[in-house]
Amino acid sequence: MDGILYQSVLVLNAGMIPIDICTVRKAILDILREIAVPINLSRQVIRSPSISLPVPSVIAHINYNRIPRRDISLNKFNIMQRDDQTCAYCRKRFPLSELTIDHIIPRSRWKKTMGDKSAFAFNSWENMVTACNKCNFQKGNRLLSELGWNLSRPPARPAWLPQLYI
Repeated sequence: MDGILYQSVLVLNAGMIPIDICTVRKAILDILREIAVPINLSRQVIRSPSISLPVPSVIAHINYNRIPRRDISLNKFNIMQRDDQTCAYCRKRFPLSELTIDHIIPRSRWKKTMGDKSAFAFNSWENMVTACNKCNFQKGNRLLSELGWNLSRPPARPAWLPQLYI
């Protein structure tokens, strides 16, 4: 029975939009507190001496209409997804295995270029782009202005999409 209590249950808001995944235990508590209703029940049943409860696989919160906003994690995979697996310098598309992450302003030049108080951090969406191995090696620790290179579009934090989280 312990295994059943920790299985996953999809949680919907009142508009039937997926907002979370919780455990069977939490889903049953929400149903008993009357803040959620079961939408889909599995074939499993939890039994106690006095009652038997069907195990929900999907629940909906009755009065919750919002969609919780979550920030997209800054990591190599998400940067490459933002840039559509395309090198920011030569603008060619590559498989993930042939791509790296490049800092537009290298660490060795950061303080001299940006000073102590900068608008964004060294490891930020705005200072990191996808680069192919060849371009990243060629750029080294130089600034784009020193190479005469430019970006097709300035890197930015990607827009939040709820379907990326469910």
